[in-house]
Amino acid sequence: MSAFDSPSPSLGEFLRAKRADITPEMAGLPPGRRRRTPGLRREEVASRASMGSAWYTALEQGRDVQPSDQALACLSRALLMNETEREHLYALAGRPAPPRAIDNGSTVNPILQRLLDRMEPDPAYVMDAYWEVIAWNGAAAALFNIERPGDKHPCNKLWWVFTQKRIETHRADWLKSARTLVSIFRSQATRYADDPRMRRLIDDLLEASDTFRELWAEQGVLDLASGRKAMRMPDGTSREFDYLPLRIPDLPGACLVVYLGVD
Repeated sequence: MSAFDSPSPSLGEFLRAKRADITPEMAGLPPGRRRRTPGLRREEVASRASMGSAWYTALEQGRDVQPSDQALACLSRALLMNETEREHLYALAGRPAPPRAIDNGSTVNPILQRLLDRMEPDPAYVMDAYWEVIAWNGAAAALFNIERPGDKHPCNKLWWVFTQKRIETHRADWLKSARTLVSIFRSQATRYADDPRMRRLIDDLLEASDTFRELWAEQGVLDLASGRKAMRMPDGTSREFDYLPLRIPDLPGACLVVYLGVD
């Protein structure tokens, strides 16, 4: 049986607990007269979620009802759920949660920047959901020539790889590495297919690079993974690195990429 076959009996318990935690004032409702139970009434939650009271009651009582993605989204808003609670709601309902929204104004936590700096002399950087490098240390800046004034996407890793010919000399197996990057990017970009900035980046890459266009048409899909690669250093020498991408919970879609020199 799949993890997404049927709702968990705990779904009703979770909904009841969330309903009890929300006061009428929090939901923008008048306090009203005395309430026998804390929090909102079932009919108030149903009204806020634009669904029938009887259907919502059946869901809370654990009866055999199958909430749709739309119903779950309405319930998460009606019960003022944060991102973690929303994902838990979907899991209890036996459905995969939509990806967290990308925060285009995201900034790197100062603690994370301190970590990047302490990784010296090994290169490390933070890449957001659009593969834009938004923080880095000095070793990464030197190795990848981060920030290219005048470029259409000056700090974007995919843009470096497919539009800067110098980058190709960093890897002996450049094409294999490029294919892997495109496959990883596709798995992420698909989750944000309706994001205008993501669509614009893909269109720009398709227009700018024949190689990207060919690899994108292959429909390959991969997840983030660690590995080893040979890199050409700024002084012309070659060095091997073990690289490791780590997702960052505070920044949806972002990851920290660390390159550890192999001695």
